[in-house]
Amino acid sequence: MTDYHGALWSPNNNFFPNTGKKSFLILHGTAGGSSAQGIADFFKRTENTNAPVSSHYIVDQIGTIIQTVLEKDGAYGNGEVHNPNWSGNPNYYTISIEHVKPDDQNATPLTPAQQAASFALIKDICQRNGIGMHDADDTTGITGHFAIDPVNRARCPGNYPWSELWAFLKGNSSMASQVPTGWKDDGTILTAPNKIPVRGGFRTWVLEHNWDPTNWPLEPEYQDDPVERSHPTLGAGAAQVFRWKRLCFAMSLGIYESWLGQELKWYQMQPSRVSPTIQGDIDSVITAANKLRADLV
Repeated sequence: MTDYHGALWSPNNNFFPNTGKKSFLILHGTAGGSSAQGIADFFKRTENTNAPVSSHYIVDQIGTIIQTVLEKDGAYGNGEVHNPNWSGNPNYYTISIEHVKPDDQNATPLTPAQQAASFALIKDICQRNGIGMHDADDTTGITGHFAIDPVNRARCPGNYPWSELWAFLKGNSSMASQVPTGWKDDGTILTAPNKIPVRGGFRTWVLEHNWDPTNWPLEPEYQDDPVERSHPTLGAGAAQVFRWKRLCFAMSLGIYESWLGQELKWYQMQPSRVSPTIQGDIDSVITAANKLRADLV
C-alpha cells in the first residue's frame, strides 16, 4: 500500500484526495514525541476534530519510516502560509516528511540511522515524482516548513543536516557498506536468507559492521519498554534479536549491541511468569502422571 517500499503503513483520513502533481518536498520536525508510530497514532486521533493534522511520512530516531498519507493525496502539514511566494494551498502540491525530535524546539539532531533513512526516502520521493533534488526555487525542490510559515514554524525542521543532504543527493556520500553474503538489499530493506527483514538503523548497522552472514535475525524489529530488563533506566526503545546478537536502540545510546548474557541472567532470576491457576493445572497433571507411572510399575 505504501509508495515507498521501505515504509510501514499506518493511515489516517486527514488528507485532500488526488491533488495532482507534487513539486516540492517539505521537511518537518515533530518538536516532541519518541517514535514514528506514536506520531502516526496522534495523527489518527485528530481525525474529525477541529485541528486535524498529518504528514505523508514520519522518520523516527531508529530509522523506522511510517507512511500515513499516500503521495497522490495532500496531507494537512503545510496549510498555514505566511510567505507570499507560496500560492494557494501548499498541501495540494507538496509532500511532507516529519522527523521525530523529542526536544520541543526541534533542536535535537538527527541520529545517524534517522539521517540515513531520511536521505534515502528523500531521494526516492524526488526521483519518482520529478521533484528537484536541490534547495527549493520558484518551481520545485526541497525545503523546510519554515519556508512556508516563517512566523509560526521558524524552528521547523530545526536542526537538520542540509549540507550533508545536498552532498548525498549529488552522489558525494562516503558511507561504506557491505551486504553479508547470501543476504539481499534493495536500498531500504535488508533481507536475510530466512526472509526476515532488517530495516532503518538496524539495517545500516549490519551493513557497516562487517556482519557475519550466518547471524540471521530471528524476528522483525519490535518496540520494548524498557528496552533492556536488566538496565531499566535506559527506558523505552526498539530491538531486534539475531542468532547471536541483539541490536537495540535507546534514546541515550542510539543503536548498540546489547549484552545478551546480562539480559539472559535477568530472565533466569525471575520467578515463574505462569499464572497461579495455570501453574496449579500443570502441577495437577504432573501429579496424576506420576501416580499413573507408579501404578504401572
